Amino acid sequence: MLKMNQLVKLTDTPKSTILYYIKEGLLPQPEKPKPNVHLYDESFIEKIKFIKYLQKNFNLSIEQLKNIMQRDIFSYTNLIDILDLLMEPPTSKRYSLDELSNITNTDKEQIKSYIKRGLIFDRGNGFSDKEAEIIDILNRLASLEGGDRLIEIYKSNALNISKAEIDTANELEAQNSLNEDSIKSLFDATLILKPYLLNMTLYTLYKRDLK
Repeated sequence: MLKMNQLVKLTDTPKSTILYYIKEGLLPQPEKPKPNVHLYDESFIEKIKFIKYLQKNFNLSIEQLKNIMQRDIFSYTNLIDILDLLMEPPTSKRYSLDELSNITNTDKEQIKSYIKRGLIFDRGNGFSDKEAEIIDILNRLASLEGGDRLIEIYKSNALNISKAEIDTANELEAQNSLNEDSIKSLFDATLILKPYLLNMTLYTLYKRDLK
């Protein structure tokens, strides 16, 4: 069993943050063998690290985090199984097609066209603020010279990258190598390496070409 100061050190997490996780139901209550003595079993270490990983990479609400942790899902091997939870927007607000059309000032047929082209996605339980944000970007890009071409390049490359990521996961599974470390590596590549390479390559080219 661990004391709070040990847990803080082992997880590199402030005491206030750990207490907040407990208060919000992301972590269980500690054992209290004596008054003013709180002890934490070693499972708290991995749980805290997993919560921090989810917070850093998925922009989840406290309710979403609670939903995941209350299922006793605190292993990277479970990430693939809970993609539906991880991809869910942090707010519960949902819009029908009519409502989405109204708030984005976009014709319903245009929205349906975006859906058909795979530029926005019907999550099955209505549309979120994220879809509204993307529609606004798509509308503005469509009015720019070359904007449609840029959209199609993004879509095409997103499809190719996603297929490559899935193929890699399938190859690992076929070799019985799809373990916790490899799954974390795949998610790190998707969530951290990919945007880093895209953004830094863009920055480097802009810096070179604007000289």
